[in-house]
Amino acid sequence: MSVYYGKPEHAPQLKDIGVNVYQNAEHDGSTMASITNTGMLVIAGTEWSRTEVGSNTGVVGWDTYDECDMLGLGCSGSTYAQNLQQMQNKVAQIRGFNDGRFAFANYSKGILGTYWAPGLMDDFMAAVDAASVDNYMYARADLQDELNRTPAWPQGARTATSAAYGWQIDQMRKFQATPGNKPNWIFVESAKPFLNASNDRTIMPEQMEGAMWSGIIHEARGISIFQHNNNGQAGFGTYSLVQAPADRKAKIKAALAGIQALAPVLNTQSYVWNAGAAGTDTMLKAKDGSAYLFAGIGLNGTTGSKTFTLPAGITGSQVEVVGENRTIAVQGGKFTDSFANEYTHHVYKVTI
Repeated sequence: MSVYYGKPEHAPQLKDIGVNVYQNAEHDGSTMASITNTGMLVIAGTEWSRTEVGSNTGVVGWDTYDECDMLGLGCSGSTYAQNLQQMQNKVAQIRGFNDGRFAFANYSKGILGTYWAPGLMDDFMAAVDAASVDNYMYARADLQDELNRTPAWPQGARTATSAAYGWQIDQMRKFQATPGNKPNWIFVESAKPFLNASNDRTIMPEQMEGAMWSGIIHEARGISIFQHNNNGQAGFGTYSLVQAPADRKAKIKAALAGIQALAPVLNTQSYVWNAGAAGTDTMLKAKDGSAYLFAGIGLNGTTGSKTFTLPAGITGSQVEVVGENRTIAVQGGKFTDSFANEYTHHVYKVTI
């Protein structure tokens, strides 16, 4: 669970909320140890020198560039091919450090499969050891027009849904020679990420939670939180994770805790299984004698009652709805539950 460009002095507060990684970190004269001594891990950006990083075991990776799959942003090339070469050169430099740290990059609209990085997105993905993607589907109104031009985007689907975040992970995996052979992370905004259009939006905590779970259900291996905010009317401050009102912060903290509590399950291999509930996205895992079915509303899916089919051989007569203090009876290998909102998600645990 990472934060993008957090302030070093915010490390204790971010850790309390549930963040455990700095994906880049502001420098501002601080030492790397001021972050890692709190127990936080760091993917160091280029503003931190090798001398400053040294042998600090809390620094686990090196960041390369941000949105190098788009011109005029993270890389300085005048063509996509030049940007790709710049990325590859940076990774070669990191490999030359021979310090055991991985090379990380964040991408953006190249995963849409339109006119950004045409024919090169697979090379961008292959260049690094792990990557994230940062299209802010809830907050950015202009993404609806962008996605309507995207061949892989379902016709009529709305961007401002949690399922749009899982879709981005699917797109990243499409550009990998072996889908998922390198970890993919999903960016989720925690407020209004430096947007100025009149119809841009501020994400709500419930939407944020749904977006994170959608990414996980689609096999995201990490969550990157973009906390910077320019909605001055909301009172969240520039650093919306640590400066948010107490009630909003409490909801985000609870959401992160719910994910981290299931980390031992999430870190296991998923099984291929179609649970048969139309309009939902699901993921099946197993741990310590129980099966776990993770479910959320899919793109173009509808809210309401959904019936799930369990794999043959599962003996449990009821499923526990994890974190909700309720159970549901299993009848004929199936059970039914309700999804009240597009961002609603449930985790079901049943004895194998």
